[in-house]
Amino acid sequence: MKIFTKSQLAIFFLAFACAIGVLTSIIVNYLINNQIIFEAQERVKEHLSTARWIYNSKIKEIDRVIHWASIRHVLKNSIKKRDVSGIRGELLNLMKEEGLDFLTLVDKKGIVIYRVHHPKSYGDSLIHDIFVKKALEGNNISGTYVIQKDDLSKEGEDLEKRAFFKLIPTPKAKPIEEKEETRAMVLKSAYPIKDFNGEILGAIIGGVLLNRNYEIVDLIKNVVFPGAKYRGKDIGTATIFLGDLRISTNVIDKEGKRAIGTRAMKEVGEEVLEKGVPWIQRAFVVDDWYITAYEPIRDIENNIVGMLYVGMLEARYALMKERIILLFFLFSMSGMLIALTLSFILSWKMIKGSKIIS
Repeated sequence: MKIFTKSQLAIFFLAFACAIGVLTSIIVNYLINNQIIFEAQERVKEHLSTARWIYNSKIKEIDRVIHWASIRHVLKNSIKKRDVSGIRGELLNLMKEEGLDFLTLVDKKGIVIYRVHHPKSYGDSLIHDIFVKKALEGNNISGTYVIQKDDLSKEGEDLEKRAFFKLIPTPKAKPIEEKEETRAMVLKSAYPIKDFNGEILGAIIGGVLLNRNYEIVDLIKNVVFPGAKYRGKDIGTATIFLGDLRISTNVIDKEGKRAIGTRAMKEVGEEVLEKGVPWIQRAFVVDDWYITAYEPIRDIENNIVGMLYVGMLEARYALMKERIILLFFLFSMSGMLIALTLSFILSWKMIKGSKIIS
């Protein structure tokens, strides 16, 4: 019968302990990595739902303001007489107090009677505008809308300047030939103005420009990521995209400025903008990796016109994973040392026992 020496037994037990340790480390690393990332992705999905609620709440808020304005008796009389001199101050105060960027009155043919935000521009027809058209049919309508450059120019130089972006080259973005963006994304509401008999006299249209408007994205960040930072950098961020372009964001670039004018990662755009499906996984955001959630923003005609995003800095979760794995490694090594010590004791007893038998 072959008798193992003390050294051979020690080597056998050590090799066995090491093999078990390595295998266990691989399995634990896989489980920890997947569990942490899974939990982070589930959390960011919940944050996206909150972001969508905040976005929709802003639309409802605008709807409430325009509805309230549409039923004012003084407004009905002004539309009938086509004379707004008596309500200019009131409409201007309404626009400022409610944070509206534009507020317009049209007659029953869709001709502009008065632009509160740009009084010098009137007399043009807005009958082609889907909001005006629906309102003059007797319906109220609210939602997201994209204004083209030609139409935006009638709304005033201030809005036109706010809407304009020079596109900033962005790592991992889809290559395009365009160098600038001149369209505007707005949240908009329109209501018919009716007389006491229900006859439509005209319509009132108002809303906010989202380009360079940070109210919604900052509210999202403050609600779902209150004060959370990692090494001086915000852990959570939110963005509104027009197409794949960041028009409102609290993602910060390397210069410490909001990363407006930068674009989304190519793969994100292909999934969300082209296929219309949410993206719930890691993505490269301007200059770093984030655990992200994107979903399409659709206009009132159900066309995909942009994206809503929330994300959490991946580095924080990578550090968490590394710490857990390091802690497990220390426990594992301690266990291996104990196993090695026991193997020496056991092998010594076996050798001693074999000598006695001999």
